[in-house]
Amino acid sequence: MKFVLRTRLHWDSVIPSSTIPFGDPTDVKILYNDWPYGVDPRIVHLVVWTKFNLEDESETDDLTPAARQAIDTYVDKTFREHTRNPDHVVWFKNWKRLKSVHAVEHFHVMLFEPDMKFVEKITGGDVPLSVRLKIESEGKIADKVT
Repeated sequence: MKFVLRTRLHWDSVIPSSTIPFGDPTDVKILYNDWPYGVDPRIVHLVVWTKFNLEDESETDDLTPAARQAIDTYVDKTFREHTRNPDHVVWFKNWKRLKSVHAVEHFHVMLFEPDMKFVEKITGGDVPLSVRLKIESEGKIADKVT
C-alpha cells in the first residue's frame, strides 16, 4: 500500500476531498496497470485509482447500481467521449477476492487501439512499472555486454 500511495499515486492520504464520487478530480488518478493481463498488445490497460469507496453489495460482492452508474458516467466522460470508437472502451472492477491491491479503491479500463497522445495526456505520461523494470534490466544487460 505504501508503494502504491507514495510512489505510484503520489498521495499522502486516501481521504477524499469530495463527498460525491468523482466530484473532485484530485480524488482520482489514472495510471497504466503496472502488471497488465496477457491480452492483445493493441489493448491499453489502465487503472483508475480513487480516494473514495465504490460501494458493493455485501451478499454478491458486486457493485451497487448507483456505483456502477457513477463509474459508467465517469468512463463515458473521461474515455468514450475522447476516443474514435466508444465501443473500444470497457471497464470492470474486480471483486474483493480477486483484487491484488485492497487498500486503495480502483477499477480497470481497457482501450482498444487508442490514440496514444490521449493515453499520454490522461495518464500524465505514466509508464508502467513492468516496462520501466524491463528497460532498466535491458540497460544493465547491455552494460555487461559492452
